[in-house]
Amino acid sequence: MLYIVLPAYNEDQALPELLADINQNCAAIPHQIVVVNDGSTDSTFDVIQNYAQTHDNVHGVNHEQNQGLGAAINSGFQYVLNHNYQVNSPDKLTSEKQDSPDIVITMDADNTQPADCIPVLYDEICSGADLVIASRYVQGGEQHGLSFGRRGLSWGAGRVMRFFAPIKGVRDYSCGYRAYRLRLLAEGTRQYGPNIIKSRNFSGMVELLLKVAPFAERVTEVPLKLHYELKKGASKMRIGATIWGYLQLIYQLKRNKWSTVEWAEE
Repeated sequence: MLYIVLPAYNEDQALPELLADINQNCAAIPHQIVVVNDGSTDSTFDVIQNYAQTHDNVHGVNHEQNQGLGAAINSGFQYVLNHNYQVNSPDKLTSEKQDSPDIVITMDADNTQPADCIPVLYDEICSGADLVIASRYVQGGEQHGLSFGRRGLSWGAGRVMRFFAPIKGVRDYSCGYRAYRLRLLAEGTRQYGPNIIKSRNFSGMVELLLKVAPFAERVTEVPLKLHYELKKGASKMRIGATIWGYLQLIYQLKRNKWSTVEWAEE
């Protein structure tokens, strides 16, 4: 089964088009969509509920208050793990067949990341990868509509993390558009608890990568054409908080104490 996790904060304008695009591009793949409403102040939760009433593969998880990207991803993962455990035998995660693995894909809910990349990520996992990143920095990758500051932050984060924590096959450390074998997330939960990501800011996606990549035998990247100019509404990223989050990750890596670092909040 393919599970698609969408963390959403004030995305009522983008969600309808994105959900339709996902279902269209994944028509040939059995899939479930889990949308985590992270305390939105617009009608995001209403959009999710309305869509779920007409599509039995769409599920909503609701945070009454905004908790940040990391918490939304955590909630989506735990929903998927619980759902998968309920519909499959308890040993399913460890006995999955290579040609039909349980897969989780995370992507932004603002419609800037194209849904037609989902089958590419899915096929890469089915071909033997354990973790796949939709990357802006491999041949064929592009990014449009980002400010100079955002471009520099993403590029710099990748360079710094490749120095301090190199992962074979990875150039794009910060992009959250990824596919994981579900067993990686199950192992991450066993190692770190249900809140795998501690950071509240966007550095949490780098934190997640560093925590689950050691459980993967093969990590690969596929090209991503990011179109940030399609985003509706203001960016949720706070660059200062994100940079501080990256600095904490480096500190944590050098001390090798994942559980004791005080994480920055937005």
